[in-house]
Amino acid sequence: MKTALLIIDVQNEYFASADGKFDQFNVDKIAQEIADYAQTAEQNGELVIGVQHLMAEDYPLFAKGSAGVEFHSSVAGILADKPLVQKAHADSFLNTNLIEILKENGIEQVDICGIMTQNCVTHTALSPFAKDYKVRVLSNLCTAPTELIHQIALGALADREWIEVV
Repeated sequence: MKTALLIIDVQNEYFASADGKFDQFNVDKIAQEIADYAQTAEQNGELVIGVQHLMAEDYPLFAKGSAGVEFHSSVAGILADKPLVQKAHADSFLNTNLIEILKENGIEQVDICGIMTQNCVTHTALSPFAKDYKVRVLSNLCTAPTELIHQIALGALADREWIEVV
């Protein structure tokens, strides 16, 4: 089964170490684990896709053109030559080029990791457009503002028949 790994919103805005405004639980460790996993996934023939959240230039978070929207150094090198999805909504499919990238590459399974579990990760997994794919949320490669919020969000996905939380 041809698989794509979506790396969602591993951006400076979520890292205190990168002067971000919205630090997340255990984010530096999770980001490094995402980077390591992405290298292995690519070596195994998976398509790695970077997903970047962008808002208007005057928005307080993820402002277009700000340092906060840049991919964090842990994944920036890995994502430099990969397909890029830029989004303004929590759902990575909504009003983006994600479906086209998946179709062009014959993708059947979408593995999801990144930041924030309760927002962009779950909204992407729950997207009506995701139902055309086998969807796996890589729980140990996601984070949220707190560990509790992360666990609650994962629990909310457990009853969805087309989503596997691993």
